[in-house]
Amino acid sequence: MNYIKGIIFITLILVLSRIIPHPPNFTPILAGIIFLPFIKKDLTFSVIVPLAAMLISDLIIGMHSLMLWTYGPIMFLSCLTYYFNQDSILRIGSLAVISPMIFFLVSNFGVWITGSYYAKDISGLMECYFNAIPFYASSAISCILFTALFYFIRSALLKRNFSLS
Repeated sequence: MNYIKGIIFITLILVLSRIIPHPPNFTPILAGIIFLPFIKKDLTFSVIVPLAAMLISDLIIGMHSLMLWTYGPIMFLSCLTYYFNQDSILRIGSLAVISPMIFFLVSNFGVWITGSYYAKDISGLMECYFNAIPFYASSAISCILFTALFYFIRSALLKRNFSLS
């Protein structure tokens, strides 16, 4: 039962982070993905929680045509962080840097390939990526900051012998 309550609690926190007013792409979703394996070493948990948070919040703020290109990298990053998440500040920091890059590259490729705004050639793809840089900056900064915050909260809880799983 605590497992279910934990899933619901974390999912609701991630949902709230997307629906409350915030700068574009400045949410703890990616940082949450990095830390979910520390809470429960369970691949299903690591994939379902962020996907559920994205789906619930999209139902509230609006569905969109790029869901495959948004949910796909979320699922990939959930699996990646599950398998490569170790209690190492270097590993966690690397995931905090790499995760927004992967999300940026895949989601904006989706914008380019499915939309009609950019030419369907390499220059159109580069223009799409260039125009999305402000969103990447916000996503990268939020991922690094929230990952650091989660890391320090986790460290403080572990020093007090608080179990995260």
